[in-house]
Amino acid sequence: MLKTRKKAQSLIEYALILAMVAVVAIAALQLLSSNIGKTLTNAGSAVGGGAETAGQNACSAMGSGFEWDTGLHTCKYNGGN
Repeated sequence: MLKTRKKAQSLIEYALILAMVAVVAIAALQLLSSNIGKTLTNAGSAVGGGAETAGQNACSAMGSGFEWDTGLHTCKYNGGN
């Protein structure tokens, strides 16, 4: 019976530690959420801009007859005109 009490006490202690860690993690995320959001927005913008530049470069590398459509963000073939 003594072993089961100690085991139960250990489980309760682990549960309390886990709960405290969860509270600290939630508080930290609440404090940092605006900074994390701004960072992710900036990273997404950088990736999107880089992808468009790569598309424009690939389109111009195809030679005459191809032009970049800035409205649709695609490379179009204009028949060589």
